[in-house]
Amino acid sequence: MKQKNLLLVLIVILIIIIIAVMVNKPDKKVAPDVIDETEVIIYEFYGKGCPHCKHLNNWFDEIKPKYPNLKVVQYEVYSNNTNRALFQKVAKVYGTKAGGVPSIFIGEKNIVGFSPQVGGKIEAEILKCLEALCSSPLEKLDALE
Repeated sequence: MKQKNLLLVLIVILIIIIIAVMVNKPDKKVAPDVIDETEVIIYEFYGKGCPHCKHLNNWFDEIKPKYPNLKVVQYEVYSNNTNRALFQKVAKVYGTKAGGVPSIFIGEKNIVGFSPQVGGKIEAEILKCLEALCSSPLEKLDALE
């Protein structure tokens, strides 16, 4: 009789432990969704042979390890008419004109040129977009078309 009661108690305890583990199990789908939402997308329009563009791209290579959710989408505009037309469309969406390169679009900003000071502005926008979940330039463009 005692063995049956002991066995019954052990089975009840086991069931309680299993239920507790299942209830407290973290949802594995949450982490990937959060990562996707925090992706920061920069559109960069550059010209092949442009020295400021090269400095900007070297700078991006340096900071990308700090920001694994940073995605830089590059479009060469000197020799590619399709990219040049896209540059003009994106600039219009941002309320500006397609001018000099490098020209980047991030969050609500268009930043033209590159220097260490400009790099600081870009990094500030990256941080802002990580906090505020900025829309991508493509989303802005799609919204107007």
